[in-house]
Amino acid sequence: MNSNKKNIRPLLFALAGSVSLLTTQSVWMHHAYMLKRQQMMSQINEAFQLAYQKEQTYRIPVVDIVNPGAITIQTCGTEEIIIVRKCPDADTVVYHNISGHSVESFINHVFLDLREQIVPLNIYCLAELFAGMLYEKKIPVFFVLERMNTRTGEILESTLLSGHQQPKMIRENTIISEMSDKEAIRVILEITPETVFASMTGTLTCTVCLGAIILLCIVFLYRFLRKTPDKEDDKLPLTELSIQLPNNIFHIGQYRFDPGKNELTGFGETIQLNKKENSILYALCMKQGNVVERNFLLNENWGNFGEIYSRSLDTYLATLRKYLKKDPNVQIVTVKGVGYKLVH
Repeated sequence: MNSNKKNIRPLLFALAGSVSLLTTQSVWMHHAYMLKRQQMMSQINEAFQLAYQKEQTYRIPVVDIVNPGAITIQTCGTEEIIIVRKCPDADTVVYHNISGHSVESFINHVFLDLREQIVPLNIYCLAELFAGMLYEKKIPVFFVLERMNTRTGEILESTLLSGHQQPKMIRENTIISEMSDKEAIRVILEITPETVFASMTGTLTCTVCLGAIILLCIVFLYRFLRKTPDKEDDKLPLTELSIQLPNNIFHIGQYRFDPGKNELTGFGETIQLNKKENSILYALCMKQGNVVERNFLLNENWGNFGEIYSRSLDTYLATLRKYLKKDPNVQIVTVKGVGYKLVH
């Protein structure tokens, strides 16, 4: 029973260590994945803003649309700002700041609106610029651009080609940029786990290496704990102990057993024992009159594969009984279901 406990403890340790390793790696990989995904979304958003600014420069500059001298700004307190574009009466445009923007922000909205009225946004040109920005940043994601009415939600224009499936609308994968009070550009991105993991090569390599190192430590500790005897088994030697105790001589009836020399002497003859015979007889001598468990003998002589060599143990015991048969008072007694004991 003690031998079984001794074998189970290191196994439980190895299992606990493996589960802890897998759990730690899973938590770490999830954290690294989410962090990398956030970084990727930040890079994508930055690329889109640069592409949008670049697309605007391809259209008519603001100074060509509006002559600063032809604009007057009328304010009524801080809540109402009126921008009047001085044109022929039929073309006079009055803008009211009903959304409560700051003065600077409101003027920017007016200029953008004027630009859109004269030269509308080319959504396909913007898509090409955005794709180029993503290529430079080495971010291979599929996307769809949509020009939409912010008030009604109606899609006015889309880059989605016929026959292609639109990416799923996920809030974390969507970028919205307002062009005016009426319209906005929406970017729907298809970010797959494969895309994120592809950019985590360095992180994955470090994680695998660290996991391998920890696993090797677990294996080493498992083997160390497995070889460490319990206090109750300290009196029972490992196979190698017979070499360390050359002067430990045992008298078994009319026989003399010298484990240091692997010799069993009696009745005028000396029998040279092999390593397994010497180890088994030594264990029986160390506990003369007491039972030595079968599992102990198997584990000490054949390790993890002890159960496979169960028949071999029976063969060695039969050989030892044959060596000792000349003295009828010496017997290796089988304790059924437990083990063996040497009596004389």
